[in-house]
Amino acid sequence: MSGVSEGTRMNASRCVPEEVGFLRPLTMAVVSVSFVVGVVGNGLVLWMTVFRMARTVSTVWFFHLALADFMLSLSLPITEYYVASGQWLLGEWACKLYATFVSLAFFGSNCLLVLISVDRCISVLYPVWALNHRTVQRASWLAIAVWLLAGVLSSSHLKFRTIKYWNGCAQCYLDFNSENVTSQTWSRVVLGRQMASILAHLLLGFLGPLAVIGICAHLIRAKLLREGRLHAHRPKTLLLVLVSAFFICWSPFNVVLMVHLWRRVNLKELYHSQMLLIYQATFALGNINSCLNPFLYVFVGRDFQEKFFQSLSFSGSCSRGNAPRE
Repeated sequence: MSGVSEGTRMNASRCVPEEVGFLRPLTMAVVSVSFVVGVVGNGLVLWMTVFRMARTVSTVWFFHLALADFMLSLSLPITEYYVASGQWLLGEWACKLYATFVSLAFFGSNCLLVLISVDRCISVLYPVWALNHRTVQRASWLAIAVWLLAGVLSSSHLKFRTIKYWNGCAQCYLDFNSENVTSQTWSRVVLGRQMASILAHLLLGFLGPLAVIGICAHLIRAKLLREGRLHAHRPKTLLLVLVSAFFICWSPFNVVLMVHLWRRVNLKELYHSQMLLIYQATFALGNINSCLNPFLYVFVGRDFQEKFFQSLSFSGSCSRGNAPRE
């Protein structure tokens, strides 16, 4: 059923589940701030990498990372509307496209963080090899490969996302129950699909990237220590902040996914309104990482800072009618 009846719209308020503390207003506040900061911050990175900076390996990484985070930020108004209304009012195809869009941006962003970390690690550990083999063309192909991988990981939403009704309230639901079995005749196939989806999300969207980013940070720190450059506080602090930010932002969401899987396996629970709110709240927390990425990976770089302030100076000189100098 792709539409929502007028009666359901009129009774939307009854679909809002019982509050969990101050979780709903807090979630909406976080989503609103994340939307503004994410769109502005990542939009600025996109503009800088396209129009103001030379095309290098680093700018290729930053462009694609900012694009993924910008996409994720653009989806947040729909997320906020979903949280506020307590049900999905936009139809089945909008549900499919929204979930696929969010998943594509999520996996794209996290996989690009892995690429950036590995690239920095190789540049520090093997500078000569990196100088000879790090090319813009190879970076572009790797970035495209990341988007293809993210597309494959997100494709299940196009097939299995649908509208389900609980107590007359529509929800955008990932339904692997294509055989339409009931909870009393729980299908092993359905459960297997659910477990595969959540474990893939956990391993490829969180634990895998966290492990790679953490290992790269450790190897870079060890190399600095061997070279007697441990006093270089800037790289150490940045690496620590990168790993910590990724873990703090995304770990609650993945814990909720595992709890959700446990409840499905042991309680045969298909839907719980308060769990949906907790799920949305932890996802909103994860989106903060997309707002932080421009500041952590780009704005702290001296090259980006120099180009940014040069752009400001350029704009100022043009506004005074001075000819820019090449």
